[in-house]
Amino acid sequence: MEHVCFENIRLESGVDYFLYIGEIKAFGLSEFVSQGLERRLGRPVRPIGICPDILRQYPYDNVVVINPWAKRPRVISQRGEAERVSVGPFVAHVSASRYVKSLVRLLRERQDGVYVWMFESRPEFLLQEMDGVTLLGPDPALVHQLNDKTWQYETFKEIAPVVDFRICRGRDDMLSCCADFAKRSPHGVFVSCDYSAGGVSSKVVHRIEDAECKFTDPGGKYLVSAYKPHVWDPTVLGVVGNENDVFVAGVADMTIVDGNKFRGSTYPSQLSAAVQTQLAEYTAAIGRKLGALGFRGIFGCDYIVDAKGNIFFIEVNPRKQGTTMEYCCTMEHLLPEGAANLPALEIGAVLDNRFPGNTVYPDQHRAAELDIHWGTFNYKVEGQCVRTRDELPQRLKERDLFKRVASGGAGGHVVLEHVGADVDVLPGTFMGRVAAVSSSRRGMQMALNRGKKKLASCIADA
Repeated sequence: MEHVCFENIRLESGVDYFLYIGEIKAFGLSEFVSQGLERRLGRPVRPIGICPDILRQYPYDNVVVINPWAKRPRVISQRGEAERVSVGPFVAHVSASRYVKSLVRLLRERQDGVYVWMFESRPEFLLQEMDGVTLLGPDPALVHQLNDKTWQYETFKEIAPVVDFRICRGRDDMLSCCADFAKRSPHGVFVSCDYSAGGVSSKVVHRIEDAECKFTDPGGKYLVSAYKPHVWDPTVLGVVGNENDVFVAGVADMTIVDGNKFRGSTYPSQLSAAVQTQLAEYTAAIGRKLGALGFRGIFGCDYIVDAKGNIFFIEVNPRKQGTTMEYCCTMEHLLPEGAANLPALEIGAVLDNRFPGNTVYPDQHRAAELDIHWGTFNYKVEGQCVRTRDELPQRLKERDLFKRVASGGAGGHVVLEHVGADVDVLPGTFMGRVAAVSSSRRGMQMALNRGKKKLASCIADA
């Protein structure tokens, strides 16, 4: 079959299905999407995941792995290789896939329409041109526009404080600007391409030579700013219902390495209640601006906070954040039973231009007293390829771990999407992730460290 490396689809009678398209690390959220669609449609709804990830084992039902770039594509082969696939080309390939189009037509024969849900709406997504296909997310063309970091700073500097910055057009202009900032910024200069995510196209530079090596596009557009020393890297997750209604889920603290590389988050935030309130207000105002531009759905805002409690805006992510699954699991116990969770809010915003009637806004005072502490860690291979020695299968759903802790049970950790044993993991690829949950911060940190050590120990010759 057409670059299909794995498939375990089993369609049940009397059940509707929607498609999740994207990396498998977000497929767990599909349970909450199902929940929102079932309430809306009044019948059982299940996901089918279309993912590029080559793993030894898949902890989910109804997964299709499509990867035309895999050098060793068969998960049952004696030796494996894991390399992260760029989401844009993957979505473009899926949109053109005869296999996927055939699957869509099969679902259309069984049900009224086919919904598609993605971690991030991508302009390469073309399946919505097929009859009966609806994207449950913000408009892809608008998302592409909003992802421009230079546009973000120019637009949101009137809403939230920003560090001193310049927009540079061309590499020579950027290098000149770096030299100028370096004279008054002893802690370094932050440089980012206009489109950058996860630290891939950005860097904190301390010498002009660093910028010359990292950024090579002579005609590129760059954001240059003084690097601001800070203590905290908070991230705020929200949902835009329309130009007036914004749901703010809460504040988590990110773990950032090398000044720009995200590696995980912890919750609840250790920032003061006053700072968290201000962060929520900035995020709601930014959400309303996004809403006025036509954006509908889940989004996130990242900030930094210095030792004096001063807040500075860093970026908007017009998509789900790395904390979305953990927030969905938290909302399940923070909000009243039957209240809309984050994907249900997004569904209402996209399809109805408003939040559903069962929306309940979270009480952040109660959230602070909720005995649920969580932390995440992404093990992303850097520098050179590593080879795994051991298999770390997922033995418990992350959502079930949250439920156990919320009911007074023991905390712990789960290893998510581990690539498996005897696999060469190439640079830039996730070897696996850890999510830890406990009734106390100390317990969560201990469980998170155990998971991190378990991941590290599975590397051959580590």
